[in-house]
Amino acid sequence: MISNHTARCLLWGMLCLITLPGIAEERPIQVTTAQLGDVAVYQEYSAPATTLSLNESRISAETTGVILRIPAQVGDRVERDALLTALDCRDNQLNLRKAEAGLAGIEARVTLATRQIKRTQSLRKTSSVSEERLNQQEADLQIAEADRQAQLAAIAEARLNQQRCEIKAPFAGVVRERLAGEGEWVNPGQPLIHLIDLERLEISAQVSVDRVASLQEAGKILLETNQGVYPVRLRQVVPVVESLGRNREVRLQFSDGRALPGSSGRLLWQSQQTYVPADLPVRRGDTLGLFTVDQGKARFVPLSQALEGHPTQVDLPADTLLVIEGRQALSDGAAIELAN
Repeated sequence: MISNHTARCLLWGMLCLITLPGIAEERPIQVTTAQLGDVAVYQEYSAPATTLSLNESRISAETTGVILRIPAQVGDRVERDALLTALDCRDNQLNLRKAEAGLAGIEARVTLATRQIKRTQSLRKTSSVSEERLNQQEADLQIAEADRQAQLAAIAEARLNQQRCEIKAPFAGVVRERLAGEGEWVNPGQPLIHLIDLERLEISAQVSVDRVASLQEAGKILLETNQGVYPVRLRQVVPVVESLGRNREVRLQFSDGRALPGSSGRLLWQSQQTYVPADLPVRRGDTLGLFTVDQGKARFVPLSQALEGHPTQVDLPADTLLVIEGRQALSDGAAIELAN
């Protein structure tokens, strides 16, 4: 039989053992956790950008003449090969007729020279004509053939000049400006219509040198304008650094939808590098770091480049379990228990 005094002593001893510091430290600390991928943040960047048309052309006259009419008005959308300006080219029509008439005369010469050669060749069998005469006739035929080829080229040029009396749109676009008026005499090379392509567009943006790599790695790039937000894709980073702004020009293309040419906005993208929020790292000694879960233990992962008050870059798998609540009371290797 154990006396009451002995029982009280045993109970007191057990309570002392329970409250010993070494034993208390072994009790698991309750914490909450989250996967890195659920709490990660990604740096957002932006850069000024402008929508440009790849074809912004001043359509010029290719022949001389008086402008008869300009059916295209400022703001009109025109299709490819639509009539922009018509010229009075009666001179070109007369030149074409002259060239065709000249060809008829040359064809007669070729026919005559051919017949003469055939007759001379038949007479040569009876030695009635000299070989010199035959040679002369063959030379005349060659000259006539050469004149015919030159005249055919002249006819082609006259027809081309006649076609140039109608100035047509080289691409589908919108008329930005009329640069001449009806009744005006124009010369080759004189601009008549300012036309902008609405289909072949690109975005030009100025990106800081240290952010170009993040743009190239970005999974999603957006152009934000006052007309809306458009998904775009990177086409080219121009291999030149501007000496003043230390920027590089990048060219992008629309993926879906298009902003109007000349639209200004901001290029938006996110870095693919994983960061943790500024308030998540804790300090142990002189080092900031994160607590992760490793087989029921807390493991301190130092972040050598971490700065207090700033998001910190990490290179851990997205499914890494991070201690969220209760991390301030932890030390490396401490036993932990996940809170319900």
